[in-house]
Amino acid sequence: MRYAILSDVHANLEALTAVVADLERRGADRILFLGDAVGYGADPLSCLDLIESRADVQIAGNHDQMTATVPNEDDKGGGGERASIRWTRGRLGGEARQRLLALDLEWTEGDLHCVHGSPFSPETWHYILNEKDAETGFAANGARIIFVGHTHLPAVFAETECRRFFWGVSRKIRQMEPKTVSLSMRYRYIINPGSVGQPRDGDPRAAYGIYCPEEKHFSLCRVPYDIEQAAQKIRSAGLSHDLAQRLFLGK
Repeated sequence: MRYAILSDVHANLEALTAVVADLERRGADRILFLGDAVGYGADPLSCLDLIESRADVQIAGNHDQMTATVPNEDDKGGGGERASIRWTRGRLGGEARQRLLALDLEWTEGDLHCVHGSPFSPETWHYILNEKDAETGFAANGARIIFVGHTHLPAVFAETECRRFFWGVSRKIRQMEPKTVSLSMRYRYIINPGSVGQPRDGDPRAAYGIYCPEEKHFSLCRVPYDIEQAAQKIRSAGLSHDLAQRLFLGK
């Protein structure tokens, strides 16, 4: 069994189609999508349709939920993110927003758990950026392999020791290089495959992961795509030019 782990497409159709072609070449039995199909980019409906047609599991991200819900007074401000949410909401229409609203926040099967932000209070979209954040995430869920997105930063955190004392629990967490990681059956892991549509680790190529439970390893995959075309669509849609420019920078 080979799992393709995708997250944070953010309406970037060029990146998503490049990743789909790459994982077809590599081979994947199941596709798990960790949320944020929409937001920032210019092709929300096409990306949502493609994800729904290909993913075996799809959970909600914060942009999915913000786009799906009815706007409030706080939604009227400026800024690229809020403007993109308003634009995306209008572009999708009611039926597609209902599809986003129906998505679950978490998914569990066997020793796997998927959530967009953190297993700790998933509805409040916590980030897992460091070992302290990972410790909180491990404490909130007992799965051996936990896949998260949200930060747009590839990362692997290993819980190498968990001891229970009468005064509480002591955990040892180690952050690992998120390229190809051998997964020990003695440890638990929180793994972030990075972002398909808007990487923020300084590498502008689309990112996703391949998880092989039988071979006990996770591999981070990077895929070049037509950034200029994706950026031009954002500019042509009247969205913030900063959202287009950051695609070239991977930030």
